[in-house]
Amino acid sequence: MNTDKIQMSPARRLGTVITMLGLFGLVTTGCAVNGGSERKDPVAQKLDEYVVEAGVISHEVTDENVARLWQESEIFRRNGDLESARSKLQQAIVITPKDAVLWSRAAEIELTRQAHLRAENYAAKSNFLATVGNRPLRYRNWLIIQRAREGRGDLLGAREAGIESTRLGQ
Repeated sequence: MNTDKIQMSPARRLGTVITMLGLFGLVTTGCAVNGGSERKDPVAQKLDEYVVEAGVISHEVTDENVARLWQESEIFRRNGDLESARSKLQQAIVITPKDAVLWSRAAEIELTRQAHLRAENYAAKSNFLATVGNRPLRYRNWLIIQRAREGRGDLLGAREAGIESTRLGQ
């Protein structure tokens, strides 16, 4: 009987478990120019403050390929290459299509790309896949849905999303 086991290096192991404490970043910040001074979009500011200050969305990835794709997507996203970031996330979603956090990140990227309907659909998919107990992720998705609806001019829908995010954020 062969007792040799394939062992992963510590760096490789690190890549297989990702904890998302604030990694959702500041991508969705929005600014409006008003008389030469910049003012943050209130929903974007709420999203940023929640993610950075509370930082309670955690995500464990056990598939090495998904972990690698996530890390590559994050590098592209931080460097402003949203198309490549989107592509890497789509590849990860193909591998683990029921990962609510991947869908939420994809929604955020689509929102940043101003693909509002796709952003809303991805955030809704993430909410569908998220467990009932994952209020932080669902809260975040409702903020994305609110911004996406505002971007499409659906003010009534944005108001409804705002009510839902307020309910979850309490």
